[in-house]
Amino acid sequence: MLLWSHWWLIVSQLRPACSRQRTFLWLAVTLAAMAVRRDLGGVTSFVRALGLKSTCYGCLLDFFHSPSLCVDALARTWGRVVGAVPRHG
Repeated sequence: MLLWSHWWLIVSQLRPACSRQRTFLWLAVTLAAMAVRRDLGGVTSFVRALGLKSTCYGCLLDFFHSPSLCVDALARTWGRVVGAVPRHG
């Protein structure tokens, strides 16, 4: 299985933390950008890392303030997902 396919299987389990599909997709974009960015330039580094259009900058900023993302639900879901990931080694 390709790395990103496995990544998507894990990230898709975070969907219940978002009341809207669009919010979940921005969450996925944010997580992907965090995984591949080379600098710590905030949202700008996310846009650069994924080669997004500059118009995505505002959408990413809006995502971080979206009432459609329940941070408590995200934390609970994240804990459940991370606890379920098989450990190797």
